[in-house]
Amino acid sequence: MILTEAIHKATCMLEDAGFDNSRWQARILVAHTASIETTQLCLQSNTDIDRKLQDKLFTMVEERISGIPLQHVIGEWDFYGRTFKVDRRALIPRPETELLVEFIKQAKLPANPLIMDVGTGSGIIGISLALELPDSKVVGTDISPEAIELALENKRLLGAENYSTVNCHLSASDHLVAGTNPEQKWDIIVANLPYIPSKDISALQPEVKNYDPTLALDGGTTGTLLILELVTGAPDLIKAGGMVVLETGHDQAVSVPSFFQEKYWTSIKTHRDLAGNHRMVTAIRR
Repeated sequence: MILTEAIHKATCMLEDAGFDNSRWQARILVAHTASIETTQLCLQSNTDIDRKLQDKLFTMVEERISGIPLQHVIGEWDFYGRTFKVDRRALIPRPETELLVEFIKQAKLPANPLIMDVGTGSGIIGISLALELPDSKVVGTDISPEAIELALENKRLLGAENYSTVNCHLSASDHLVAGTNPEQKWDIIVANLPYIPSKDISALQPEVKNYDPTLALDGGTTGTLLILELVTGAPDLIKAGGMVVLETGHDQAVSVPSFFQEKYWTSIKTHRDLAGNHRMVTAIRR
């Protein structure tokens, strides 16, 4: 079987199972199986794949049909131009979250900025910042030991030597920044914390509620429980002129900014993503 035939068969199987974007998914699965980039599929369309690879491919197609997210089937996904390992230990990377990395990259930062990535998950935000800002020191925190393990695997995979992790709740400062002054304050606190109300979890798409960790989705009664806790403690952690950057729910453009008390914060702003939806709240420490 050549690559073109494999793509066609995988596409038909996915179409028959009711997937709308079946050809796109088939191309990703075939490229992953053949260990090539999707952009090379056309150039190598007549390349043969042997029986062993065919078995691997169609096993993955069946896994996808069973409801396993595509990202988990192939075990990796791209974020901000890099490929991260992904599995059930942390949220699947979403392209909208790249907005946080881009915003911080474009900000006026001091030399050797100290950055805390709260709720680091698989490490996509913290590791991306560490690699994009090589003079920075980035510490990722997470309450989940499994997520921390995954983040460290991605650190090693991508060579982010200036990224480290701490297994703790939110910004538990007494655990952080080993080897530095415990009174050290942060230039940036960035977080993509759970922001879905508890009552809405059961209504999420099966790929989300069945495979993303509930711990990384459930934001409590209002969806903002952990965000409020982080913002409340942030004034004691951030340097004057330092910044908080938060991903929030599309309907939290009013509630989350209200958590920032004006005696501590200035330039409290909301930001939309490329689809025009509210995505992010930022504030600067007075």
